[in-house]
Amino acid sequence: MKQVQEMPWTDGVGKALKKLGAEIEKREKALRLPDEDYYADPHLMVMDLNSGTTVIIQTEPHSGGKTHGHGYRRCASVEQRILRALPVKRIIRRLLRMAIRNFVPTDADADAFSPVVEAAIRDCAAYIADENVEDDPRFDAALDAAMEELLEETVRTRAGDTLLKVEAIPVTHAMMDVSSIRSTVQDALEVVE
Repeated sequence: MKQVQEMPWTDGVGKALKKLGAEIEKREKALRLPDEDYYADPHLMVMDLNSGTTVIIQTEPHSGGKTHGHGYRRCASVEQRILRALPVKRIIRRLLRMAIRNFVPTDADADAFSPVVEAAIRDCAAYIADENVEDDPRFDAALDAAMEELLEETVRTRAGDTLLKVEAIPVTHAMMDVSSIRSTVQDALEVVE
C-alpha cells in the first residue's frame, strides 16, 4: 500500500474515495445483522481519470489469521463491561468544592472568603494539572476500593471490529479509452437533468 502514496493522484481523490467508501459501508451495514460475523474478498480497480494512475485492490494471499484467509472480515457486535463514565470536569469541580469546604466556613460572608476561595481553586487546579507531582502510593488500596464501590460496571454493545488484509497493485500499463467513459458519464448526466 505504501507505494500508492508515490503515484501521481489528482488532489481530492483520497477524500472522494473516503466519502464513497463511507456510503458503501452504510449500505453494507444496512444489509447485515449486527450480530453477524461475515467475510468477503473485495476485488476492485481504482483509476484516476485525470492522471491515468490505476491500482487493483485484491485480497492479499495468506491463510489463517483473523480474516481466515479472506480479504475482509466484519466481526459480530460484542458486549463489553466498562466502568460508568463520569465527566472529568464534574469530578474536578466536586473535588475542589470538597477541598474548599474543609478550610472555608460555609456560613462565612461571600465577600470575606472570595479571595481565599479563588486562591484555593487556583492552587488545587494547578496541583491537579501538574504532571511533575508524584502520586502518594500509601492510599492506593483504599482509593481503589472506594472507586470500585462507587463506579459500578455497565454493559454496552459496540460494533464488531472490521479487519482488512488486502494489497494494492499498481497497474503500470493500463490501457483504457477515457474519452468513451467521459461520454457515457456525460450522457448519464444529461438524462438526469
